[in-house]
Amino acid sequence: MQTINVFQCELNKAIPLEYIGSVKYVGESFGVDSLTNDREYNIVKDKNGDLKVVDDSGEDYLYDLMNPKPTDNSSVGGKFYLIDDPKNILQKVGIKKYILN
Repeated sequence: MQTINVFQCELNKAIPLEYIGSVKYVGESFGVDSLTNDREYNIVKDKNGDLKVVDDSGEDYLYDLMNPKPTDNSSVGGKFYLIDDPKNILQKVGIKKYILN
């Protein structure tokens, strides 16, 4: 199992979480430390088995993997596209491969 260290503010330290893959976010940027258009993000699995995105804050957060946007609907959000998916987990949840035009 491959892990990456992800900062946890409540612990004030980084902890190893299972690396699931990476995605590219394409859409409207939102939040100071949330998601930025055309940027790549790591996907990790936490101790509860939830798939989380390591966003611009450097911490792991739950985002809708099919329609990532802020919970207050202040942005239309965007889509995630596969960059790396070594165990085909992200493809199974419906994320499509990123294709350059």
